[in-house]
Amino acid sequence: MNKGNVVKYDERGVSDGSTVGLPRKMTREIWLQEVFPEWGSYLNYEIEHFRVKSGTAAMWYFGGPSFALKSQAGAVFLVDLFAGTSGFTDYSYCGVCRTSGADKLWWMRLNPHVIDPWKFKRLDAVCITHHHQDHMDFYAISAALQTTDCMFIAPPEAARRMKKNMKVPEKRLIVAQVGKSIRIKDIKIDFAPNFDVIATRTGFDTPQPFGEVAVSYIFNTKAGGIAFLGDTLYHNGYRMVGEQYKVDIVCMDMGNNAPGYTDKMSPWDVWRVAEALNAKVVIPDHYDNFGNCYEDPSYLEYIVNRKTKENRPEMKTVILLPGARYVHPNDQNIGRYVYPDWRERMNWKKSLEYGPGKNWGRF
Repeated sequence: MNKGNVVKYDERGVSDGSTVGLPRKMTREIWLQEVFPEWGSYLNYEIEHFRVKSGTAAMWYFGGPSFALKSQAGAVFLVDLFAGTSGFTDYSYCGVCRTSGADKLWWMRLNPHVIDPWKFKRLDAVCITHHHQDHMDFYAISAALQTTDCMFIAPPEAARRMKKNMKVPEKRLIVAQVGKSIRIKDIKIDFAPNFDVIATRTGFDTPQPFGEVAVSYIFNTKAGGIAFLGDTLYHNGYRMVGEQYKVDIVCMDMGNNAPGYTDKMSPWDVWRVAEALNAKVVIPDHYDNFGNCYEDPSYLEYIVNRKTKENRPEMKTVILLPGARYVHPNDQNIGRYVYPDWRERMNWKKSLEYGPGKNWGRF
């Protein structure tokens, strides 16, 4: 038995189990090291070793607004990785507070930490859609800055803040100017318009132009265009975006809004944006992130299933859970992601209960 004070983990972040739960020396630091993040580095290992097959695209959902994408050449991208915790916002800065008149709002984080931002062995770019702290996350950016040589991509306002407040070197910073694009390894990333009204008011006395504070990322993969829209609200301009860019999959915020404020898109608005973009697959995010704006994704499923029969029969919803891997086009018909139950690992020949040699007469 392991007599040490700290549980040993393999490279996947999986414990040997020899001391878990046993009485021994314990401190808050040991507890945090052993149980946080909840998934250890299991998902980091999966992303590192997963091979993206020809003609497909692979991405992982971490819950909230956060995704990773891996290319066929092995390039790894993060989009809006939120490695932070619950928190308060107040009227002096918060765009939701200012638009609603609330003095303070409490954002209680619901989704687990399934990724370890300090354990990426390869990271090519960290993409930030806007400067809200759950998208321009200090913890995730600090980890990537210290442990990798990746680039950081962000719209002008977020880029300025990352350079000034988070000490991201200018040589590692790419300013995402709407209408431009960049190529990293085998992926071309378009910087498309984004209509995040709340971001235009967050931290400003005078609302700022959309292009200064928010950007949509469209990753052009062999399997199609994958768009990440951050915290956008519905805008008629997505008709323009849908005609200027090829979007096959769109990932965008959805949530419940209490009377008096609009911070996330309703399921109906998610449908409208997906239709405007001519998307084939719509994947909601953020709906599972904070207690005050949690939304049941079944509403979106109902809307899309109903409306696609009338106008867009090719459109599908995919509802992901934290830690889910989505491979396109293979998984476009899964509907809802289901965690694996490892049934393929069961082997009746090794069972002590019903395997070979069992004395059936003595049950």
